[in-house]
Amino acid sequence: MEESLSKWVSIIHRNLCSHMDRLFRDSDIGHGPRRFLAEIALTPGLTQEEVSERLLMDKTTTARAVKQLENGGYITRTRDATDRRRYILNPTEKGGQVLPRVLEAWRECHLALAEGFTDEELEVALAMLQRLADNAVSLRRSPEAGK
Repeated sequence: MEESLSKWVSIIHRNLCSHMDRLFRDSDIGHGPRRFLAEIALTPGLTQEEVSERLLMDKTTTARAVKQLENGGYITRTRDATDRRRYILNPTEKGGQVLPRVLEAWRECHLALAEGFTDEELEVALAMLQRLADNAVSLRRSPEAGK
């Protein structure tokens, strides 16, 4: 099999998701909606559109995650008083209680991934991954992508 960036990124992603799912097996929140919950809990008052933009997710995925979190009692979704087409998202007490556990699990994952690397190596790796992500987002948004 030919070596590729996407192969290694996929391996990292799948294994981190698997680990997080084990840590949260007692929870009714999947690995996708957890990221949305953290974003909403860390920055209350965002609109669904703002959450989509911050996480670089499409609106359909965001709507699905928001619905799951709302149904689970982790967030509230209320109409924006100034623009009735928009929804404002806020964590509930239940959602706020889960946040420290999510942040600690992410910290644990970060430490595991960073093991054996110097701070300088991690900075370089992070910068490269950010550039790769920017390229991937550009690819998704390019007019040729739909052809």
